[in-house]
Amino acid sequence: MSSREYPKVWSEFERQVEDGRILNFVTKDIPEDMWKTAVEFMLGSYIKEDVWWMTAGTAEDPEAIQEYRVLLTSIIEQKMSLACFLTEQNGTGHTLVGVNMCMPQEKDRFVEHIPPKSNAGMLSLRMFSEATKFTEIYDKYNVTNYLMGAGLSVAPAYRGLGIAVELLKARKTLAKELGFRVTGGIFTSVSSQKSAEKAGMECLFKISYKQFGERCEIEFNSDTEDLKIFGTNVE
Repeated sequence: MSSREYPKVWSEFERQVEDGRILNFVTKDIPEDMWKTAVEFMLGSYIKEDVWWMTAGTAEDPEAIQEYRVLLTSIIEQKMSLACFLTEQNGTGHTLVGVNMCMPQEKDRFVEHIPPKSNAGMLSLRMFSEATKFTEIYDKYNVTNYLMGAGLSVAPAYRGLGIAVELLKARKTLAKELGFRVTGGIFTSVSSQKSAEKAGMECLFKISYKQFGERCEIEFNSDTEDLKIFGTNVE
């Protein structure tokens, strides 16, 4: 990766909420002094609501939570993850409202990781290992690597404002600056899949959770019908 400005602001936008107020937001690289905060943010609502982590039972397993904390920390230290902040009009305050963890993913090479010991950790690793066998992103765009999303979450109080969409749009710009031709990944929930579509990503593959669960030998706890893989060329 070539040297670049870090942390960098990728976009600024505003939204009007129900009471008529205009809220101002910024998407940017996660600065180092916010790394721990961003990791704990992902250990909040995300692991309690996302199909993957709900099925594994991560939120109920302290050992699994710590394993995931270590993994997220290793991801964020690569300086490829994004955050959305609510900003005060005078520019004096920033409240973290959304995070998109990102990392490079290479064909036929499993990401380096510390083997989990918890049951939930082993289940989630089994899901990820199976999902990485799908090669649609590499085949569609004729690439050997891409910038992969490794988790996206928006604070409950700020959902419905298109924050996930803005983070995914920013990720496309970031991927291009980092030298990737493509970004994409596994989208596990209906809300994330809709956000991917609105951000201009293409659904390249889908498999029902029933079928995917049979491949993983796991029964998925999900109202979402399909797991989907989205991608987009950023050149």
